Amino acid sequence: MIIDAHAHLEIEELDAAGYVRIMDEADIDKTLLFASLCGPIPKLPTGLIAFFRRLLQSPLQPLAGRIYESLVRNGTLASGGQRVPLIEDPDNDDVARAISEYPDRFIGFVAVNPKLANAMETFERGIEDQGMVGVKCHAWWHRFDPSLDLLPIARQCEARDLPLLIHLGGGPRTGNFAGLLEQCPKLKLILAHVGLPFFQRCWERVRAEKNCFVDASGPYLDGRIVGRAVEALGPDKVLFGSDGPFSLRLPGGGHSYASILQWTLDLPISDHDRQKIFHQNLEKLLP
Repeated sequence: MIIDAHAHLEIEELDAAGYVRIMDEADIDKTLLFASLCGPIPKLPTGLIAFFRRLLQSPLQPLAGRIYESLVRNGTLASGGQRVPLIEDPDNDDVARAISEYPDRFIGFVAVNPKLANAMETFERGIEDQGMVGVKCHAWWHRFDPSLDLLPIARQCEARDLPLLIHLGGGPRTGNFAGLLEQCPKLKLILAHVGLPFFQRCWERVRAEKNCFVDASGPYLDGRIVGRAVEALGPDKVLFGSDGPFSLRLPGGGHSYASILQWTLDLPISDHDRQKIFHQNLEKLLP
């Protein structure tokens, strides 16, 4: 079995039926969906991504983290020479409809911006009425401190045994997941993209925390980084994910799981450990 533990439902680029089609092509059994958090993101040059990836793994990582943090300004993301609008108040209705239409193929996490006055209402509606089984938050794009702004939502997740997935920012505030763990020691926390933009700087803490994990998703990564994360953390701490549709784009158009699946297929680990990454670790986190 294979479960994609990180994918966005971008209706204009890849809708629920489109996901099911490419899932079937790649033998993906289920996908964990989140609401859209941004406008259309242009495809970035592969050379630029590769350069920034190397920078994040170099002694210049603190500088790379600051550059990464600076890409978000005034509710927009600098990407491909454009300012992409970010969605401050995510609409989870499309994900709820996808789950209803394909209950055997999709799992949903409710996307919440904890800085908004309606954050707890969005959380409650997602969990109680829309069939969601966890929470997705974006500290980088929504500019919040997980240890402060996210604490009420995190405490609810901890009390209800729900997993919480965070995409960290690159600053001391937006990257502060350690403070959240100290206040919510039983929280099941997943860091997106193997702890981007910190990578190895946060892996020691992840390894030490019983309930802290990473997903191996996104165009920010490659097979080498995923291999390093699995080596540093062990296969019990890593979840397979795609960050679709962005990381599933093909050069000539369309989408495919083939390349991102290969990162996990190429790992020098046993098939038993590979199944942990592909589905077992996530299944243990779900209520």
